[in-house]
Amino acid sequence: METQVDDEAQILRLDGEWNEAYRRRDRSPLAHILAHDFTGLTALGEPITKALINPSAQGVKSVTFSEQYVHVFGGAGISRGRLQVELEDGRIVVNQRFLRVFAKRDGIWEAISVAVTPVTT
Repeated sequence: METQVDDEAQILRLDGEWNEAYRRRDRSPLAHILAHDFTGLTALGEPITKALINPSAQGVKSVTFSEQYVHVFGGAGISRGRLQVELEDGRIVVNQRFLRVFAKRDGIWEAISVAVTPVTT
């Protein structure tokens, strides 16, 4: 039987794979991470769906998490924290706080929503 610690570890793993997809410019991991009905809000407050997320759009050098926390509430979980994206040319293009919402459906965790807020430096 899975414990809350196991569930939290799975959500952390999915977060890492999600961000690694950007670094590798590979959309394929998002097929199992993002739910078919995934929706979110960009840093500009615009809605985004699974189909619109495109990790290959820019050359991402690194995605760094900080202040990351995961909380599980039965079949729901949230991951929140801060992330920074650095492009291959050294520019920091994203410095934001995020809130990702996950649901455990048929025993599998998947992301169902995200909201991000820019952080001024």
